[in-house]
Amino acid sequence: MRKFLRNNYLSIVGYLLKPGAGIHIINSHYVTKNISTKQDSNVFEGFLKHLNIYAKFISLEEATARILSGDLPKEKPMISFTFDDGYDECYHIMAPLLEKYNTRGAFFINANYIGSDEDYQTEFRKRVSAEGKKPMNWDQVVDLHKRGHLIGSHTLDHYNLALLDDKSLARQLLENKIILEDKLRYSCDYFAWPYGQNQHFPDSALEKSSQLHKFIYSGTDYKFYFSRNKRVLNRRHIEPYWPANHMNYFLSVNKKW
Repeated sequence: MRKFLRNNYLSIVGYLLKPGAGIHIINSHYVTKNISTKQDSNVFEGFLKHLNIYAKFISLEEATARILSGDLPKEKPMISFTFDDGYDECYHIMAPLLEKYNTRGAFFINANYIGSDEDYQTEFRKRVSAEGKKPMNWDQVVDLHKRGHLIGSHTLDHYNLALLDDKSLARQLLENKIILEDKLRYSCDYFAWPYGQNQHFPDSALEKSSQLHKFIYSGTDYKFYFSRNKRVLNRRHIEPYWPANHMNYFLSVNKKW
């Protein structure tokens, strides 16, 4: 009953709202919860078409630079798209359609998941509740990078960092960065932690990740541009299959500094 009432509320109120002023960084994972099909392209393009009515699309690099400098749009809002984990639909569906709309995405990657075997994928899917999903391979990740999409770090294995000892935590952060930099021949400056909430990211993880990366992103505190004493930039979790009015509701917030 609670879920039913919540969905009705979001649908009704969201019908009256639209994305608010400023810059919105959206955090998604996949097009739908199901095994990817040709229909998913229509779902994702519908997602982009809807948001394109209200906002200009920009890269995460531009969104980050503008937020840090306080250079916010005075009229039409701006939206940046980020995607966690590295599912193959990022390559086959999301990236081509983002390019069609003259923008680029940011893909936060778990290196051990990319090109992994079926046993690892089964364990990974259970950990992140993504049944039926498949990872990209390294050729695809490299190609996204060459096409101008940002590749960021999301740790080696998508563990809850709050449950790790110091040695395991350091390994998850450092080795993922090393692998990405070796594969892509670039500096991996962008990091988003798994699960995204503050309870999943202890101060020890913030300190270590800050030593390794210039920019850190959450999935929480979206009413504010920053959290953790302005050391973290906040994203809003929205999946492309959610109802359009729900998206309007969540993005209508008047963001604060």
